[in-house]
Amino acid sequence: MNTLYYFIFPHGRFVTLNIFILLAISITIVSFVRNKNLKWILSLLTGLFLVLQLSSVYISHTFISYSFYIHFNLRDIVSMADIFVSQIVLLAILFIFFSGLIFYWDKIWRKIGSYFPKIHHWLQKIPNGITMISRFSIIAVGLYIMSQHGGVVNKMLDLFSMTNVKGTGFEKGLENIGMYNYVSSNTLEARQGKNIIVIFLESYERGYLSNKMAHLTPNMRSLMNRWTYYDMQPTPGSSWSNGSLYTCLTGFPSFFDSGVNATFQSTYHSYITGIGHIFKKAGYDLTYIIKDARFTGTQDMLHTFQFNNIIDQSVLGERVRDKDLFEKAKEEIRQKTKQDVPFALFLSTIDTHFPNGNYDERMEAYITPQNSDLEFMVAAVDHMVGDFVSFLQRENVLSNTVLYIIPDHLKMGSGSIFEGTGKRSLYIITNAPRENFRLPDSGRLYQIDMPKIILDGASIQHNAHFLTDYAPEDKIKFIKENKFNITALNIAGVNRINYKRNYVIPVKTKHYARYANDTSRYIAHAGGMIDRKNYTNSLEALNHNYAKGFRLFELDIIKTKDGEYVAAHDWEGWARITGYKGDLPATREAFLKHKIYETYSPMDMARINRWFKAHNDAILVTDKINEPKQFSDAFIDKKRLMMELFTLKAVKEGLKAGIKAAMPSQNVIKDLRGDKVIALKKLGVTDVAVSRSDIPEDYEFFKDLKEQGIKAWVFHINFEKGKDEKYVLNYEMDYIYGIYADKWEFQRDTTHIVKEGDKRR
Repeated sequence: MNTLYYFIFPHGRFVTLNIFILLAISITIVSFVRNKNLKWILSLLTGLFLVLQLSSVYISHTFISYSFYIHFNLRDIVSMADIFVSQIVLLAILFIFFSGLIFYWDKIWRKIGSYFPKIHHWLQKIPNGITMISRFSIIAVGLYIMSQHGGVVNKMLDLFSMTNVKGTGFEKGLENIGMYNYVSSNTLEARQGKNIIVIFLESYERGYLSNKMAHLTPNMRSLMNRWTYYDMQPTPGSSWSNGSLYTCLTGFPSFFDSGVNATFQSTYHSYITGIGHIFKKAGYDLTYIIKDARFTGTQDMLHTFQFNNIIDQSVLGERVRDKDLFEKAKEEIRQKTKQDVPFALFLSTIDTHFPNGNYDERMEAYITPQNSDLEFMVAAVDHMVGDFVSFLQRENVLSNTVLYIIPDHLKMGSGSIFEGTGKRSLYIITNAPRENFRLPDSGRLYQIDMPKIILDGASIQHNAHFLTDYAPEDKIKFIKENKFNITALNIAGVNRINYKRNYVIPVKTKHYARYANDTSRYIAHAGGMIDRKNYTNSLEALNHNYAKGFRLFELDIIKTKDGEYVAAHDWEGWARITGYKGDLPATREAFLKHKIYETYSPMDMARINRWFKAHNDAILVTDKINEPKQFSDAFIDKKRLMMELFTLKAVKEGLKAGIKAAMPSQNVIKDLRGDKVIALKKLGVTDVAVSRSDIPEDYEFFKDLKEQGIKAWVFHINFEKGKDEKYVLNYEMDYIYGIYADKWEFQRDTTHIVKEGDKRR
């Protein structure tokens, strides 16, 4: 069975009727038009509208609504295009079919009439006035039917109302919902409990844990039986990944007047108390691991709610999968358990995404073939969860850490796979004892209960209140009745910087030749490319790119098991490219014994210092390491050291250490209060390291940096297709100072420019 099943049953028949009515109205409206060009335009627009409605039905079994609207932006569509290839092709065919059918309907109708001449002749005798009345009647009756609950017009009006909610003040918004004595993030108190790990499983609903699918989820079912398990009901405004995350962080459904991505761009403070604020107040270190933090505005939301360490494909590589995310989580936990700081680590999976999962052939070593790619990846993620729990037990992490396993939302699209598994729902699995939880009187949990559950399980004491504390027993009804009030409160709950954030239309620079040959504007990323290989951080990469003209060299600096600095992007990635099979992190001795790709020489601190001593016009730029005082003391020349740093404390420490540049990362910049550029200037910052992906939307910020004499160095070159070094030079270099380049060919001897480069803006 498939999605067509849905169209046959009662609500499905109503959906089918709406589609046919929408098509009939489109044909009727276009039939009034005689101008051929205008007729084509209307046919294409109505054809597109039909296809979008069908897309929404396919994904969410309803016409275009808020959850569809927030994902309808170019970046999110491109990000997910690789797993919807066949659906995109089908929609393109339907678009052509509907547009052509609407445009050529008059000719098609006449052709049909030629097969039934008597009926056609009779229809031709109907007076024009009656024909016109009939057409308008079709439109009027059609609009009436589509205005019924769940119809196309009904959903569009609801969406329009949601996106045009009038803002209120934050206190007034609380009052409208009846949330008196609410504790905002400014007046919060919190006391440390246990460490926290939260795993959000993509679309991994309760049906996967049923007897029917026991062969796919042995590890999860074992945890369900051994640990604390609660069913959890989905709530409106939380039925997609980012909406679910917002609900988990704040306890509010994710209702806004615009897509969440647009809402959280440029935000820097939330009056709404999130669990991130509570963690921060209690002294927790916050980390989020995810495939793509920029998808649907996740990165901006996490920054707003206090997450200081966000790890995604910009760190792990573009082809990162769930297996890589779990391995990175292990590495982070090893490091954090050695520190005397409580931590909260969140991880979001992706490989069980609708419609058919994201197949990872590496898991064939652990999982037997299944009926579909989706079922294979469901089994694969179950294995990863089991392996991760075993790791936590071996490392004795769970003795002072509470683990939560939570699906982010129900599976989108067809739910036929869950027939015979009972009522569809979500759940929470945790190792926290049941006595830690203060459940609602009804005993039923909803997604809006997630913050309280996470805090209670970890025994974190706080004075915060959440929406669920004010809601009656029927929380779904309460949310629906207060949808617009919740929207207004969400809008009022965040502060934004005052940039217009208009998209800058790419215009070619007039200074390309100067930029192209100014070696002071190029940092060789991870030592630079060598033999078409990136991220080697090797001696040969340094030599190769120095000979090409580079004079600034980025190296990723991490620590070995015995506490020594070495150059590698991350331990798991290093193990893959060296063939290392031992425990991670490796010792310095083991690190130096393993050639990179069996060819290139690894760099420890002694080798780094020797190389920079021999190349006294070269500048080192570091990534990953956040210890400016300790590292600068170990490096040969502080005046030739630039460090990207990831906390405000580290930036201040770097400035005090006297290095060439202590460069705040974009996470640090986003956390600054008020006018960020002025704040950077007051700190004494001369250089910053940020993503080039922010340039099109934040160009005013980059212009302000330039006016204040602060150099912006951008990474994520070659991160998006077509956005390579040449593109950045042509279209974005006027807004920034320099780039992290994988490769570049300088056209002439520009040694003199290196010395003058600092004077140029």
